[in-house]
Amino acid sequence: IQTADLQIHESTSVDLTSIGSPEISSSHELVVIYSKGQGGAALLTPTKSSPTDNYGKTWNIPLDSGESRIHIFSEDSNQIQIESNSNSETYYAIDSQEFRTSVSFTHQFTLTQPDVIRITTSTLSQLILQTEVDNLSGSTSLISQDGNHLGHRFIAPSLEGKMEFSNPGSDSVTVTWRGGGTSIAALGTTSVAWPPAGINGAPMLDADGDIFATWKVSNQGNSGEGIHLIPAADTGASSGIQHEITIEDDGQVHSLSISRAGSSSDWNITGDSELEGSIDSQVQNVMQAISSGTFRMNITEGHPVKVHHLSGESGLTQAVHDGAQRCTSVNMMASGWITVVLPWDSLSGQEDLKIRQAWKNGDFPASIMMTLIGHNGASTHSNLATSWVFHLSRLAYSFSSSITGMEVAYSGGAIVTNHPEFTPTIIREPVDRSGPGPRFAATIPSLHPVTEGVIGGGSLTLDIELTSRESLASDIAYEVRRGWSEPYGSAIASDSSDGLELSEDWAVYPGRLDLLTDYVGWVPDPSIGTSEAVWHTSGVPIQFSLQISSLDVLMQEVIG
Repeated sequence: IQTADLQIHESTSVDLTSIGSPEISSSHELVVIYSKGQGGAALLTPTKSSPTDNYGKTWNIPLDSGESRIHIFSEDSNQIQIESNSNSETYYAIDSQEFRTSVSFTHQFTLTQPDVIRITTSTLSQLILQTEVDNLSGSTSLISQDGNHLGHRFIAPSLEGKMEFSNPGSDSVTVTWRGGGTSIAALGTTSVAWPPAGINGAPMLDADGDIFATWKVSNQGNSGEGIHLIPAADTGASSGIQHEITIEDDGQVHSLSISRAGSSSDWNITGDSELEGSIDSQVQNVMQAISSGTFRMNITEGHPVKVHHLSGESGLTQAVHDGAQRCTSVNMMASGWITVVLPWDSLSGQEDLKIRQAWKNGDFPASIMMTLIGHNGASTHSNLATSWVFHLSRLAYSFSSSITGMEVAYSGGAIVTNHPEFTPTIIREPVDRSGPGPRFAATIPSLHPVTEGVIGGGSLTLDIELTSRESLASDIAYEVRRGWSEPYGSAIASDSSDGLELSEDWAVYPGRLDLLTDYVGWVPDPSIGTSEAVWHTSGVPIQFSLQISSLDVLMQEVIG
């Protein structure tokens, strides 16, 4: 076991040559990049991705000494700030105003020692890191403007190499760009030299059907080495239960890295050769040698997997958290509640201790972010909605009463009782949230229970520490919902709609959000059996931001 202590904006390198199945765990979130041989190229995930399209504005990139290069591409003009431990520089990438052309920016680093580079852009962008700058190695799968690998609109990099288009559908697809285009047969793959001649910037790709796009280096017309993700054909995202695989006959040694995106999986590969295998909860990934040809990989039992293609002895890819990007096909049309099996082993009926242990070691999520992917206009795989599910602390106060089982509980940011005829007064909301800049307000129950009163009292000292504050999302939204688990969920949802009783539209048409024009705010979900509230905006988009904070509180009674 190797350990390392890292401060903010510090990095370290670990040689994995002698480690059979490496596993990395950390007390805080890390950026982890795997490099093989001479390195390669990888599309890096932003520090905070936009829920709509998975573009971003900030990156923290650990770089080793030597030469490396970043390539940033965006739809609009960009201001790019690059910071290191020694200096800070600002650059500008201006839109050329050419038809069907976006903005690109390339910057090369020559470092004498390892560093963490911080990059900030003024507009939503994508970033490719190249640690091999001689065009001998590098390949990476692109993300469409709809937020997934499968799509019909892409902003492509203007890096020298070739672009490979894959069509997982049953009909041929035509993809075009400024001054050119090509067709991809059903279940076929086509490659073109890149970038197209006469384009000053990042080419925009438009297809009449959904495709995958992968950029690869091309060394004087010869295929280079590299590592890239093979997205799933069934989900259009990074993992799934079906993958269409095409391996070139280019003289390189090829293999597949199959990583579990769940607990366990059995798989087979059919096509020009037949292969099968499995992966269980004790193994994170397995390597599978493969020859040139066309193949289809299916999960016969178990959870989805993630597949990377390794070509040659060099390449680069970014590692993600073990619980991230576990994608499952729903494949149904619904207008109400549906049940989906998540790619984790169920803990239903388990003891609280086992559940807490599963949270701690990562076998089961203590919180989860889910993105719903579906049809939107011409795209079949657009990010439609994002939800966050997490646990909030709960404090319960019980006391003697003529009411059997009387309880006052602090749950999900609200104070409630199990008898609605009583009004709890133990905890009150903050009296003031005014002031310049973002404000954070929290209520901390700090009264010591006493037998003489109904509220409490005492002389206490408080030590309050804001241990973490994280922004989960900030984006334009057309509908926001929030809900709570029972038994208090419905009461909290109803209580949040302060002022709704004054609405004439709601009094005349109760439950009709489409006819509610004289009220803006939280409205209890009119569906039957829900404990949710909907932020009603009459169809007007709003700026939605979601943050989660954690407070540590030490409360002590003052003696004497």
